[in-house]
Amino acid sequence: MAKPRTKNVNSPDNFSKKKSALKKFIKGDPYILSAVTDYKAGTLFSKAVCFISVTDGTFRARVFSATEYDLFDAYEKACEKAKNFISQNNIDVLWLKADFINYSKIVSYKNFLAGVRDSREYFFKKGISFDVDFDTALLEAQLNCGGLLDYKSWQLNIAKVREHFKETGNDRFVSIPDNVIEFTTVGYICEDDMSTYKLYPDEENYGRRVAGELTKEDIGRVIKQSSVYLANAIDENGRFDYGVNPVTDFHFITYNILRHAGTIWSVIMQYDTTHDETLVPKIESAIGYMLDSIESPDEDHAYLIERKAAEVKLGGNAVVIITLSTYMKVFKSDKYKELIRKIANSILDSQETDGSYYHILSYPDYKRKERDRIVYYDGEATFALARAYSVTGDERFLNAAKKALDYFIDNDYTRFCDHWIAYSVNEVTMYDPQEKYLNFGLRNANENLTRIFNQDTTFHTFLELLMAAYELYMRVIDNKLKASYMQKFNKEAFIRTIYKRAHYMLNGYLYPEFAMYMKNPLGIAETFCVRHDSYRIRIDDVQHYIGGYYHFYKHFDELQECYDEILNKPVTKPSVISADAERASFVNWILNNI
Repeated sequence: MAKPRTKNVNSPDNFSKKKSALKKFIKGDPYILSAVTDYKAGTLFSKAVCFISVTDGTFRARVFSATEYDLFDAYEKACEKAKNFISQNNIDVLWLKADFINYSKIVSYKNFLAGVRDSREYFFKKGISFDVDFDTALLEAQLNCGGLLDYKSWQLNIAKVREHFKETGNDRFVSIPDNVIEFTTVGYICEDDMSTYKLYPDEENYGRRVAGELTKEDIGRVIKQSSVYLANAIDENGRFDYGVNPVTDFHFITYNILRHAGTIWSVIMQYDTTHDETLVPKIESAIGYMLDSIESPDEDHAYLIERKAAEVKLGGNAVVIITLSTYMKVFKSDKYKELIRKIANSILDSQETDGSYYHILSYPDYKRKERDRIVYYDGEATFALARAYSVTGDERFLNAAKKALDYFIDNDYTRFCDHWIAYSVNEVTMYDPQEKYLNFGLRNANENLTRIFNQDTTFHTFLELLMAAYELYMRVIDNKLKASYMQKFNKEAFIRTIYKRAHYMLNGYLYPEFAMYMKNPLGIAETFCVRHDSYRIRIDDVQHYIGGYYHFYKHFDELQECYDEILNKPVTKPSVISADAERASFVNWILNNI
C-alpha cells in the first residue's frame, strides 16, 4: 500500500489564518463580484451562495453552505458552520476551499440526468441542489469524486446520496424532487502552506487551479510529487502498490510485471532530474523484484515471465531493456549489459522475416502462443532493440530495428498514433538517420495533430509521442539532416499542440482541490489519475504522465523560445485552403483558434 503524503504541522488556529488568507485573496479577484452579480441577475435567486469545504487530509472533505445578499457575508456564515464542526471534532484543517455559485438553473430532474448522459464518464461538471436554499446541495466534485453519480446507469446513486446526507447530519433531504437546481461555481483554495489559488470556472479545466504561463518549476514540481508517490508505493519486497480507485480507496489486487518494469523507468527519470539519493534503494529494490521474474533457458536468451498467465510478452521483454539501459546510462554502469544482450536475442527470435513481431510465447516451454496482442508491443520492441544496440554495439539489433521500421512505414503505422513508434524511430535515427526514417517520424506526429490537439481526455501518452518527435525534429534542424517531409511539417501547429497537451494533462493531476473529496485525500494527493475511469491511479498511468512531462521539462528552455516566437509574431490573415487539403485545413483552424 502506498505511503500517504505527509501534511505540514499546522498551528491550532490554522483555520482562522486560512480563512483570512483566502478571503483576502478572493477580494483581490476582480472576477468574483461580476460573476456573482451576473449570476443573481440572470436567475430568480437574489442571494449569493457560498460553499466551504474542509478536511485534515484523512477524510473526505465536509462541505458547508450558506446564502446571504452579500457574498462575503455568505462566506463568513459558511465558515462559521465549518468552524463549529472543526471545534467539535478537534480537526486540524489542512485544506480550506470556498466555492461561489456563478451559474444556476431550475431544471427537471429528468433533464438534469439527460445532461449527465450527454457527458463522458466522470466529466459531468455541474453540481445539484434539491432545495432553493442550497441546504441539500452537492458540488460537482462531491458528485464525481464521491461516487454519487452512477455512470453505468447514468443516474444519481440515491442510496449513496442518502448515506452522504445522513453522515453529515443533514436531515432535510427526503427524496429527489421533480425539479432540481443545477449549478456551477468559481472556487478558491488555501493549501497547507497558506498558498492560495483560484480555480478555473470554465468547462475544460473546471475546478483545477488556474495556471497561466507554464513554468519549468511547475513541471518539475508535478514530476517530483508524482514520482514520490511511485517511490512510496514500493514495498519492502520491491513490489509496487499496483493501483487504487481513489473514489473508494479500493486497492487493486491484480499485478502486471510489464507495467512494473516500465514504472521503474519513471523513478529512474525522477532520479535523473533531482539526484535524490533516497530514490536509489527504491530503484534497486524494484529492479530486484523484476529480475526475480526473468528466466534464462540457455546462455543466449532471457525472458520476462508473466507468471500468473504463464506467458512471455514481447512488450515485457522490451520494457526491461528500456528500463535497464536507462539505469546504465543514468548510473554510469554496465552491470546489465549481458542481460540486455540475452533479452534482445529473444526479441530477435520473435521477429518475422517481414519485420513484424510475434507477440506472445507460452511458459515454460517458450512456444508460440498468440500472434498479435496489442500494437504497442511493436514499437516497444523496436525501441528496445535500438537501445540494446546502444549498450552492446551489436549491429544485429540495430538492423532488426530498422527492419521493423521498414514494416511500420509499409503498413502506415502512423494511423495508430503510438508513442512507442515515436520513441523507436527517434532512437534508431540517432544511429542511422536515413531520410525515410526521419520522414516517418515527422509524419507520425504531424498527421496525428488533429486527434492529439482535440482529445478531450488527458490521454497521457500523447505528450510522450510529441516530445519524442520533437527530439527527432530538432536533430534534423541542428544536424542539417535531409528530410523532405520537413516541407510539410508545420512547426507552429506542432509547438502549439505540445503546449496544449502539457496544459491540459494537468487536469489528470490530483491537486488538493480534487483529492480533498476522495476517500483518503492524503493517500492519493499530487499524483496522476485517469479521470474517465473512476479517477483510476495505476502505476503505468503515472509512468506515462511522468514520461511526457520529463521530456517536456528536459527541453523546456528551447521549447519556450519557440513558443514565445509563435505568440509574439504578427497575426496574418490565413490563405484560402482547398477543400481536399485536410491536414492543411487543420493547421489553418488551429492557428485561428488557440
